[in-house]
Amino acid sequence: MSILHAQNRTFSPFSRYGLGELNPQGFGRNTAMGRTGIGIRTSQYLNNMNPAAYSAIDSMSFFFEAGLEAKIQRISSGQAEQDFSDINFDHFAFGFGVGPKMGISFGVRPATKAGYMFETLQQEATTPHILRVQGSGNITNLYGGLAYQLLPQLSLGINADFWFGDVTHTSYQEFIENPGDYKFGLLKEHRISNVMFDFGLQNTTRLGENKQLVVGAIFRPKTGINGETNTVEAQGYNYDPEGNLFTTSIILSEENNQWSSSMFEMPMKLGLGVSYSLIDKLTVAADYSTERWADSKFPDESTETANTTYLSFGAEFIPNERTAGNYLQRIRYRAGIHYNEDYIMLNDYQLRDFGMSFGLGLPLGRSNTSVNLGFEYGNIGTEEPNQIKETYGRFTLSFTMHEYWFMKRKFD
Repeated sequence: MSILHAQNRTFSPFSRYGLGELNPQGFGRNTAMGRTGIGIRTSQYLNNMNPAAYSAIDSMSFFFEAGLEAKIQRISSGQAEQDFSDINFDHFAFGFGVGPKMGISFGVRPATKAGYMFETLQQEATTPHILRVQGSGNITNLYGGLAYQLLPQLSLGINADFWFGDVTHTSYQEFIENPGDYKFGLLKEHRISNVMFDFGLQNTTRLGENKQLVVGAIFRPKTGINGETNTVEAQGYNYDPEGNLFTTSIILSEENNQWSSSMFEMPMKLGLGVSYSLIDKLTVAADYSTERWADSKFPDESTETANTTYLSFGAEFIPNERTAGNYLQRIRYRAGIHYNEDYIMLNDYQLRDFGMSFGLGLPLGRSNTSVNLGFEYGNIGTEEPNQIKETYGRFTLSFTMHEYWFMKRKFD
């Protein structure tokens, strides 16, 4: 039986491995539509899931986007279970058009996150002991991107992603027969600071006066990552609540390993997406993406990785965007599902995530400014019997502000 405790951003024991739990891409609208976005193209929202979408922004428009997430997680193992909840920053971004064919966007959001703490009784060991494991930290993605509409139907885009931050994993051994003796601890802190590039394209086909089909693709080449791992072995009596092993530590060994580009590589990523739209009425979208983690090296011997598979489907329906007297008909109703085979392997079983989502786009006034509400419900775990499972509910609240540039306001 395990006893679990909380840390910030996530409470998932699966964030113990690698760089932690990968944060889903996309903003409030994407989340509510099953996390789709590679093939979605609109002039009414920012979409960072495909940089080619930035050129859809009107040349006189400016968008500001900010969001929060509240997450409820239930971690279960056998007959034991425990609930956690927290509220965190999700994203901040803005975008605008530059002339009739170019769009630009900048933003920041967590890329990965780690936060867990649990302890288990190691009775099968030569010397029975309690193993206490905890982790914290996150990697942040600061991005800037631009898109250019090369042809009336074809748009190309690029994102420069600056990943930076650290994730710390610690473990302790406390011997049962002599609890007053020294406790032994191991700390590993991974730090990265690196720029990667994502490329995208979208091809739009008009199927009639108010119908369109958009096919999108994204690509990120395998990229060597600059970073370092600090490893400290120590002994002491009292745990440090800040995660630095002990309040007073006797250092047994300390090592700093600088990563070369060949020691850790972010994998190649490839994604395809399609959307069909009845303009101002209905959008249906589907995405597929994969990251080739099995082909990438990782500077952590305890982490086993596998290629990811990501499938998502989503839809948005607007009863009547142009009505003046019925607000409910102007609301954007959204829903979707997603299935993800994660990059982490546990005991030769791949971690999997299946979830569904619902949401609303609440317009403010007669502009493209809106409040976006979303809810995701899903399960994470492996197919290995009697292993830890995670059930989560994720609430998102985002604000999309739209303004026109270079237009004089008129007052009566």
